[in-house]
Amino acid sequence: MTEQKDQPVNIEIQEDEEIQDLLHGELVILQKKNGYRFSVDPILLTSFVDLKDNDRVVDLGTGTGVIPLVLAKREKERRAAFVGVEIQETMADMAERSVEANALNESIEIQHGDIRKVREMFAADSFDVVVSNPPYVPLGKGQVNPEDEKAQARHEVSVKLNDVVEAARYLIKPKGKAYFVYPAKRMIDLLCLCRENKLEPRRLQFVHANMASGAKLMLLEAMRDAGPDLKVLRPMLVYNMEGGYTEEVANILNEEIFT
Repeated sequence: MTEQKDQPVNIEIQEDEEIQDLLHGELVILQKKNGYRFSVDPILLTSFVDLKDNDRVVDLGTGTGVIPLVLAKREKERRAAFVGVEIQETMADMAERSVEANALNESIEIQHGDIRKVREMFAADSFDVVVSNPPYVPLGKGQVNPEDEKAQARHEVSVKLNDVVEAARYLIKPKGKAYFVYPAKRMIDLLCLCRENKLEPRRLQFVHANMASGAKLMLLEAMRDAGPDLKVLRPMLVYNMEGGYTEEVANILNEEIFT
């Protein structure tokens, strides 16, 4: 688990919450003590995203805001503007307080809203980049977590994959890019939905636990209104055969984030 801060920062904390360090203390983020907690997956996605100067970026299903927080800190020279959209009010509130605690209000805006209703929230073609760590598990597959926050984050309880992809298509400009982290076993679902929505897959990287394992995750970059030209990158290995992080992933995670 991540290390809990010993001293409080300028942030309101509820009884069931705690403050966690990110990037060796360069950032802090609110987490539930026993509820939903972000995983390594969205951090890996931040390393895959290619931002340009002054990009406008939206994170669909931002949870506690980890993706915009990390991107805003690591890519601060890009002067990008970030919006995080989260359907769960408690999670959106935590994300907003984390943004305030890191003094990133000028870079990041958190909106409590339903991805399925983005047309009521934003104009079409409003963003240069969309990022998302969608719910992984279709309803009817696996055991739905009895804690609602975990269930909505991991299962397609409220928002389904097609909702996320359709929202991405609506929000990004022509030639804008959408980035997803998703289970490798559902690769066909994501690729087909992207193409159906004129988001052409352009870069793909598989994530493996180690060199002896099959792919667990995929990182995908898709471009709106682009022609077919998919590049499959070398695999990303999370752990070495001794059980420690590979150098690549240790650099992404700053090693101590998930120990």
